Amino acid sequence: MGWLLYVVGIAGMFLILIAPHEAGHFALAKLFKVRVIEFSIGAGTRLWSTTRGGTLYAIRALPIMGYVRMGGMEGGDFDDPDGFHRKAAWQRIVILAAGPAANFLVAMILATGLLLSQVNTEPGKIAVVLPNTPAAAAGFQAGDRLTSVDGQRIAKPDQLKRAEDAAPGVPLVVSGIHPNGRTFTVTVTPQCDAAGKSCQMGLRVLPVMTVQDAVGQGVQFPVLAIRNIVQGLGQLVTGQVPGGLLGPNGVTGPIGIADVAAQSVSLGLGTYIFFVALLSVALGFTNLLPFLALDGGRVAVVLIEVLRRRPFDRNSELNFQRIGLAALIAIAVLISALDIQRIASGQFPGLTR
Repeated sequence: MGWLLYVVGIAGMFLILIAPHEAGHFALAKLFKVRVIEFSIGAGTRLWSTTRGGTLYAIRALPIMGYVRMGGMEGGDFDDPDGFHRKAAWQRIVILAAGPAANFLVAMILATGLLLSQVNTEPGKIAVVLPNTPAAAAGFQAGDRLTSVDGQRIAKPDQLKRAEDAAPGVPLVVSGIHPNGRTFTVTVTPQCDAAGKSCQMGLRVLPVMTVQDAVGQGVQFPVLAIRNIVQGLGQLVTGQVPGGLLGPNGVTGPIGIADVAAQSVSLGLGTYIFFVALLSVALGFTNLLPFLALDGGRVAVVLIEVLRRRPFDRNSELNFQRIGLAALIAIAVLISALDIQRIASGQFPGLTR
């Protein structure tokens, strides 16, 4: 049964990443009256399809990609009056950017939903009791709510930490309420490090999180994630990460992503949702890069056409885009081969290794 959960988790991850992305392109193409030939989720054998309004809607066997075929983007079809290239430059840019925008929106929704599940307006609620610590020995449980330390009512999340720091190694009288409503009072002596400077009883207290905080942080999530992605790429390129881009901690492809997705499933729904939200941002950000065959590369073509005040030869552009797509596929295959080697040798960091 466990393997089925992993399969569903991996397939669900790819669908959550791909379906909204393609739906973004599709919705804006329809809005601007571009003829859409096919809207497909998945690759390979067609499992289901229907045709409505001149558009073929299809679900295919492998949930690893998707596509929106628009009129006017293939050889012999460039002059389609309802084709993509006949639309105003700003409309084409919006259609192309709608896919990454959908990924960012999905990430916001997932992050906000996850944070809303952690809304906590009561300071002092215990999130984690670390094993083999004085707190564990004293019988503290995750979900307990601390009410006072040495007779002082707990009003802030960091109050316990400040009490530990104020008198290193001194016993503290802690009162609280168990999830079943029973009150308790125990005396706990924090455990100090070798230097005697850092003393802790072994509790992690939840931060105060309001609904407004959850929504605000959820909306900011894509921006913060992109900043972290850019910083990580910078560290890889500048050699700050051992092994560089292709090392054990370097870039990863579909195989590595699927492996980490499987790990996130085993670590719980919250970890899985966070991982998918992060991947959704990564997919949107990557597609905005100005590389051929990516949305960002196509946006760059439109912008250059605006600056030069005339379009490119469509056949030449199509050939360049095909070369770019072939290069991306080749890179994906190379990285996937590295993923397999790293996973097989135990070098792939993942989430649990």
